[in-house]
Amino acid sequence: MDKTLYQDFVHGIQTLEDIQALGDIHLTPLIDRATFHIGEIHRKAELSLSNLDEYAKVKTFLETTVDQLLTNYTLKDFGSHQVLFQKKFDSMSLKDWDKLLSVLPISLHIVSIFKFIGTQNIQLSSEGITFRGLIKTDQNITKYRELVYKATRKLLSHQSILTYKIDVLDDERMCWLELKIDTSHDENLSYCLDYRKKLGTWLGFSNIFEKYIIPHEQVKDLPRHLVIEINNELEVKTFYRVPDSYTKRFKDKEILHFSFLFRPISIIIPRKGCIINKATLRKIRDTGSGLEQQEVENRLKYLFRYIDFFSLINQS
Repeated sequence: MDKTLYQDFVHGIQTLEDIQALGDIHLTPLIDRATFHIGEIHRKAELSLSNLDEYAKVKTFLETTVDQLLTNYTLKDFGSHQVLFQKKFDSMSLKDWDKLLSVLPISLHIVSIFKFIGTQNIQLSSEGITFRGLIKTDQNITKYRELVYKATRKLLSHQSILTYKIDVLDDERMCWLELKIDTSHDENLSYCLDYRKKLGTWLGFSNIFEKYIIPHEQVKDLPRHLVIEINNELEVKTFYRVPDSYTKRFKDKEILHFSFLFRPISIIIPRKGCIINKATLRKIRDTGSGLEQQEVENRLKYLFRYIDFFSLINQS
């Protein structure tokens, strides 16, 4: 990012922190909102400066590399079957391209084990990769669990996740299978829970959390599966079904569901959160230890405790 632009951003954040330190507590919500918007300006400016549209040759080379991988996959696994591609590369940054090229070979390896019928659709963008096609209902996808688990761990190391969805048809012999590789994790953003009053800290997760929150009424339809609960004391507990305490007192909690192919996992978090640009929680010193959580102190003496979702799932 341009040095002058970055300095202006830092000075703006520091000014808001000074106002908060000197002002009335009732100003806190307004200052928090202003801080968020300044952070968004920072993020979008950073994104525009890293956009590859102005580097035509580099962009063309990257697109050609992706096309070659897709062509090899199509010729190897489909022969005369049709594959339709939808590519949205216009807004992709260099980081987005790096992640796409890292996860695409792994993703194609996973998808190649399924026997799709007829036309298959593949969508690629900065948000990830989606594969959709028909399979026979007598195809037991769980028999690939071990292979998928190993590949999923590789995706997790790239801060990407693989989920699936099945849509039934009137013809019971077939169904739609959708595999989605989500690469939208952004190091600059965090899904944050506000614990400043109770514990003097922000509790942060990956920004992708917001996309996997499910309505409370859907919880009762979930089958038996691994449930990870983070309670109000920030203790982590595991269950193999959604605990009764959630269904009885779910008003302030959120539940996220990840339909992983190797094993579905739900995560219960103790309260509702929001997306915050990490740059607005500017750090002074790192007090973290280990992959699962990190604590840092900002100028207002609040801690930011980050729980590494990808490491947590990889170890579960």
